[in-house]
This record gives sequence, structure tokens and C-alpha cells, in this order.
Amino acid sequence: MISGFVISGSGKETLLIRADGPSLNQFGLSGTLIQPNLSLFDVKGNLIASNAGWANNAQIASAAAQVGAFAFAPGSTDSALIVSLPAGAYTAEVSGVNNSIGITLVELYEISSTGTRLINISTRAAPSTGSGAIFAGFVISGSSPEQLLVRGDGPSLTQFGIAGALAQPTLNLVGNGVNISNTGWGTSSNSSQIATAATLVSAFSLSSNSADSAVLTSLNPGVYTAELYGVGGSTGVALAEIYEVP
Repeated sequence: MISGFVISGSGKETLLIRADGPSLNQFGLSGTLIQPNLSLFDVKGNLIASNAGWANNAQIASAAAQVGAFAFAPGSTDSALIVSLPAGAYTAEVSGVNNSIGITLVELYEISSTGTRLINISTRAAPSTGSGAIFAGFVISGSSPEQLLVRGDGPSLTQFGIAGALAQPTLNLVGNGVNISNTGWGTSSNSSQIATAATLVSAFSLSSNSADSAVLTSLNPGVYTAELYGVGGSTGVALAEIYEVP
């Protein structure tokens, strides 16, 4: 699983980044990743930090409580990092130790910031059905609505040399009284605005007749989830993207 994110501004952003595997069992998930390995890279591919077991780190436990993240079980093999980063683009990559596989959750929390903010996050994985779908949860804080571009990319990934891309993704955006679905962004009534928003946030363009999915909407503060899976139970590599639209 590969999660890219962008920090804008001119200061530094202190983040808690987690890769959850065995601690997901408490939520009734089966087949979770036994021991995730978490690595953080900069835009040039340089390794910034890595972790393969949080080892009951008191600072990590305190930061999780501060941002409202669920607690890891004592002695679990979940992974986590606390990092202070300047503005730029980064990638958090998660794999299983000894090539193990299973369900995992990548989390990104803002602990503090000085003149910076997170403006987008995207996660690449191979969704299946049910609990194997990509679930991209996010929180909007504050008191004003936020305009977001949310995309589920499949066939357009082939231009980047990615084999086995999901042929037709379906995107559902739910939470806080919202339930929006899209299969094929060109079928949306606001497809021209979606294309304009993609240009504004520097997202790669989608061809007008592609089967990629996208939603452009204004959301009130609250908790939301973007769900991404293949039409008819199809599988393949897909990218879930969430952009803050200025």
C-alpha cells in the first residue's frame, strides 16, 4: 500500500503516521496483516524513517490519544512514526514483514503545525470486495464547509506504466449525512468543474471518456469515508485521492 501526501506552507508539520495490522482485530476484521512495515520517503525517494513495530513507545501512545486515534494493544506489532516535516510531497509505504499479506490501515494525523497544512492524500492499493475495498477516511475540522475533489482512479493509471489497473472503479462518499456515488466521472453533471478542479490542485488529468470516478463537492466539518471498489466484483490496482480545492 502506497499513500502519498502533500504539505503546503512555509513552516513544519508534525505528524503521527501509523500502519495498523493486528490491532484491527478489535473491530471484527479478520485476515489482518500480522506485522506491517512502515517506511516514509521524500519526493526524491530518499528514506526519511521506518518502523516495523511501535514497541509500546510512550510518545506514540500519547500522540495517538491527543489526536483521537484508537489505542494500539500493548505489545502489538503495529507500526508508527512521529515526524516533523517541511512543506513538500511525501510517500508512506506499507508492506508485510517477510512478504506477509493481509488487511492494513494507513493513518495520517496532524499533531501540530506552524504555517503549514495538509492539502491532499492519495492511496494506491488493489481493492477487492467487502472488507477488501479501499476505505479512505478523513476528517474536516473547523466551522466552515470545505470543497474537496475525491477521485477513484483505475484505467488512467496505465499511463504511468502500472499494470493490472482496475478497469472500472466505483466511488462512494459517505458520512455526516452525505451519500454520493459515481461510476465514470464523465457522466457527472459537473464534469467540467471536476476537470477544472483537477487542474487547480495539480492532479493528473482524466480523459473525458475514461471509466475513472470522481466527486467534487462541498462538505461540512465532520467525519467521512471514500469507498473504492471494482464494478461487478472486479479487481486491480486503483488510486483513491482526496484534494482540498482552493
